[in-house]
Amino acid sequence: MIPVTKPSLDKSDFNNIKKVIKSKILTDGYFQNKTEKQKKKKINSNFVALTHSCTAALEISAILLNLKKGDEVIMPSYGFVSVANAVVLRGAIPIFVDVESETLNISVEDVERKITSKTKAIYIIHYAGNACKIDALIKIAKKNKIFLVEDAAHAFSAKYKNKYLGTIGDIGVFSFHETKNIVGGQAGCISINNKSLIKRANYILDKGTNRKQFISNMKKKIIKHSNKNFYTWVDLGSEYRIPELSCALLYSQIMKLDKIQARRKIIWSKYKKIISKLKNKHYYLVEPIKHSQSTYHICALIFSNSIISKKFQQIMQKNKIAATFHYVPLHKSKMGKKFCKYSLPITEKIFNRVVRLPLFSDISMKNFNKISKILQGFTKKFC
Repeated sequence: MIPVTKPSLDKSDFNNIKKVIKSKILTDGYFQNKTEKQKKKKINSNFVALTHSCTAALEISAILLNLKKGDEVIMPSYGFVSVANAVVLRGAIPIFVDVESETLNISVEDVERKITSKTKAIYIIHYAGNACKIDALIKIAKKNKIFLVEDAAHAFSAKYKNKYLGTIGDIGVFSFHETKNIVGGQAGCISINNKSLIKRANYILDKGTNRKQFISNMKKKIIKHSNKNFYTWVDLGSEYRIPELSCALLYSQIMKLDKIQARRKIIWSKYKKIISKLKNKHYYLVEPIKHSQSTYHICALIFSNSIISKKFQQIMQKNKIAATFHYVPLHKSKMGKKFCKYSLPITEKIFNRVVRLPLFSDISMKNFNKISKILQGFTKKFC
């Protein structure tokens, strides 16, 4: 089976992991420090901390925003559950909004409709590594004096105009899960852009303690006997920091970022060229908006109806190609129905018409040509 995604791994990744094992420092080590500095510089952020997952980064964001019972938080229904969980875990209420049919990104118009006096924040998702209409969303957030959090799980190194996604709102979060463009096994990152939120960040990351103020030498990990004070519990927090093995893998991955991204762009562009030539009216490709630079994380087709979509998946999978659907609307889930009693027409009509095609940097031309041939054959026969 040709998978939908697969990490790009080579000797450099294994060498870094060996270095960590040899050092016997498995947390708060050399690679954590080096990789955080590297990522901070790369995206030009005020503060960057690596986390054990993007889910952890989202939970940190909710604590930083002081979300509490009765607060409303706007978010797209078409997205991964971690955004909703982070909000609900603080006692706040998720307010689900619709998406745009062209991009599957959050609908600016529906965001404006859903804002109330209880709205505390807007969480957006840069779907497929493509920028939302971030200018309009920033204006809405500033006008209503509410926070804007960018879920850039798909979008590390993507840009809108000259700014990196994840550094435009108050907070940005990233994923380096096995399924992402660059990987740390299971890893994530938080970028804090609103300087007023930075002070608490290390407390929350360190289980609510001020440990980092007392341990400066990560090799020795010792508090000097001459210290008059010791670190203690000062805030909310949990075990959010990333392990050193993941950092080592992530460091070697980011060193290959430009190569990986260039290759993904080539593959995505080949898909686009084929689809454009077919000039078919029964499906279209999700594409980046103007003035943006995508990470080409996902190659998503949107079909005219669910029957054709399912037929396409069936034929692809029969030919050992893992073409699959993506998100199921959160507002229609068992948990989502506890918070949402209204409809989101675009999300409900489109989610079961979305199909992801295999896209990863190491895909062979032989496999790509196989996918292309079946896509063209399907189009001629069924569309």
